[in-house]
Amino acid sequence: MKAKLTETKFRSAIGRVGQLFSTLAGLGAVILIYSSASAQNLCVSGRDASGGEIFKFAWDGAQSIFASGLYKPSDLAFDSTGNLFFVDYEIVGDGPSGDAAIYKITPNGTLTIFASRLSYSSDLVVDKAGNLSVADYDSGIIYKYKPNGLRATFASGLYHPGGMAFDSAGNLFVADNSMGNIYQGSIYEYKPNGSRATFATLDPSDRPAGLAFDSMGNLFMADLGGKIYKYDPPGVLHRYPRTTFGSVPGSAVSLAFDGAGNLLVVDVGGVTGTGSVVPNAIYKFTQQATRSTFASGQALSETFSHVTLQPMPVSSQ
Repeated sequence: MKAKLTETKFRSAIGRVGQLFSTLAGLGAVILIYSSASAQNLCVSGRDASGGEIFKFAWDGAQSIFASGLYKPSDLAFDSTGNLFFVDYEIVGDGPSGDAAIYKITPNGTLTIFASRLSYSSDLVVDKAGNLSVADYDSGIIYKYKPNGLRATFASGLYHPGGMAFDSAGNLFVADNSMGNIYQGSIYEYKPNGSRATFATLDPSDRPAGLAFDSMGNLFMADLGGKIYKYDPPGVLHRYPRTTFGSVPGSAVSLAFDGAGNLLVVDVGGVTGTGSVVPNAIYKFTQQATRSTFASGQALSETFSHVTLQPMPVSSQ
């Protein structure tokens, strides 16, 4: 049963986390590894032979485990202070329930349940003030959580909200998935006060997933058909509403820009119409749209789901 759609504070996570650790015993204890690396790291949710993992990749591709002992983590996001939020199944009894929880890992490695009773396919994004926005795919609602866990409904009446991203002015952009020809998908722009405008109307064949802004204010959208589309900043006149920036062999799901302006894209892979298998991988695109393979799930015997960039450490000097 979904949580009430009114402002409420979730119950204490302490007891639930104790349950999480005990019920995950069959999967192995949760292991958290955190380091204050001097370079920006990429964190990736996924799975390997040991179960659910959050992998960490350094700028040069060197890989380690950031967190393990999870079930099936999906979307994830850092706030500016280094707290990592991610979505995974709630653990009830001997296994996962049909609901999702949002977990939080602090910079010192402490794991807690931040929020619960959401749909599993929820998407996350954090604003500059540290507020966490959560798109509940099944209910068509966007919740806003303050850093202390207090929740409010920010937007409702959507069909299947997917990818989200904030622009530099603090406006929230949301891709609403049409899931067929009955509805036509859109990208909406929400002002901080909750007012909404349509930024772009999607093609009926579009299957939007992740959104991300580059440093120039261009909006990028991952499409499950494999394309990556680029939209000019709001207010910029352009002959065409969008251009195709690049593509991946399978299905583009999650996007993130690093500090050098490279775009990291998760391709969840799949099977083509001819029966050939497209491997799961992370691709890197330069600003000139040149694509290379950053990490291959097939080569590493892993599967990748979503990506986010760890914030750069702030110097105390």
